[in-house]
Amino acid sequence: MKQIILFLSVLFIVSCQKPTVEVRVAQQKAPFYFRFEVKDTIFKDYQYVDYTLGDSIWVSDFRDTGYHYLTWRNELEDINGIYYFQTGLSDMRFGSPLTESIFGFGFSIPGLELGKIPTQGMIEDFFYPGRSIPFGLGAEKVNAMLRLQIGNPAFLLSSQTVFLYEPYGELNIKKIEEYTMQYRSSPEEVLRGKRITCTFEGGIGVYAPQPSVDAVSYTDVVIDLRNGEAVFFMPYE
Repeated sequence: MKQIILFLSVLFIVSCQKPTVEVRVAQQKAPFYFRFEVKDTIFKDYQYVDYTLGDSIWVSDFRDTGYHYLTWRNELEDINGIYYFQTGLSDMRFGSPLTESIFGFGFSIPGLELGKIPTQGMIEDFFYPGRSIPFGLGAEKVNAMLRLQIGNPAFLLSSQTVFLYEPYGELNIKKIEEYTMQYRSSPEEVLRGKRITCTFEGGIGVYAPQPSVDAVSYTDVVIDLRNGEAVFFMPYE
């Protein structure tokens, strides 16, 4: 009964505030997360964000409202002829099979091929404790991606570091471990890979709609990240 009263109280508070509000309503322990402080073009102060695999969140903005479940996502993307292998959290609306990236990184690992995940050797050569990987577009760089419920509509495309005219920031590798991930897919997959612990800070270019889906949304409008820490999964063949 107390939980029901608390939940209704949260909904009342949300209804009295401006749109673009995220309220966390459930927390589950999970071995993968992204935690950071972020400042966009709407708020003057940095805000703390904690996205953890398995969380259920209540999201409300101008475009959509509902429960979303944070799940894991890996995919290969071609950005201006450079392959980035993406890893991060996506949100899945309850009752819908569609997922969209909510936060994560894309790494331009040497040797990536379309339709294939990296090999164990590629992962071990690229990720090792003490390495710093610069944010940006180009070989052996990292692209940070974000759809945040402040200053950036929650259900449009992600804002990305590669959208910035002058990218800045870096990701620092702290620890690497062997790990087996079970994906909630149909049919379910089990993949081996690396569980990677890192810290990071830098900028992400705010997404702006373009006339073509292939157009890159270059901008100097930035979402700034600081005091970031993450544990993410990189599968290998």
